[in-house]
Amino acid sequence: MHVVRLALLCGALAVPSFLGVSQATAASGGPTSAVLAAGTLSVTGAAPGTFSATLNGSDQTVYGTLATYQAVDSRGTGVGWNITFQATQFACTNPTDAGCPVGGDTFATSSLLMAVPTVACHSGTSCISHAAPPTISVGGTTAVDSGSAVKVASAAVNKGMGTYDFTPGTISTGNLQLNVPGGAYATTYHSTLTVSAVSGP
Repeated sequence: MHVVRLALLCGALAVPSFLGVSQATAASGGPTSAVLAAGTLSVTGAAPGTFSATLNGSDQTVYGTLATYQAVDSRGTGVGWNITFQATQFACTNPTDAGCPVGGDTFATSSLLMAVPTVACHSGTSCISHAAPPTISVGGTTAVDSGSAVKVASAAVNKGMGTYDFTPGTISTGNLQLNVPGGAYATTYHSTLTVSAVSGP
């Protein structure tokens, strides 16, 4: 009887050269790259609601809503950015607005005020390092119709690279406060709120 012994070897299998089979070697990896195209800087949302009041001969304070808003910095530059609010004076025009006097009328500047907002990183933004959120730049209730843009939030250099959600603060029963003079005309006064995303902290 001829006995053949089989052995299981752990490790590489040695192939006898006399079989004429060459040994295979593992291929090594090579370099790769990630090419990232620049996006944009933008802010969306922040639509203001409408105010209403019934004149009673005295100055009044009325409140309105402000929608949430979102800032996105996908430029990939790290130069920072800021969000500004600026509203025009509330005004009526004649003959467009019934009841407005000839020559029109305006509320005093600083009649429209906003509460301090809060900001949070949007889902999908890491919220650390270059994606650290911006800081709020207003410390209290602030007039936004004084003639100059008001910086509401600011992302420092190499921060704020991502998407951020802003929630308006609350003043009494609203997010915006309007001071209506007792001597206003019974008409419609208009204002335009401009919210801008500006490059640089």
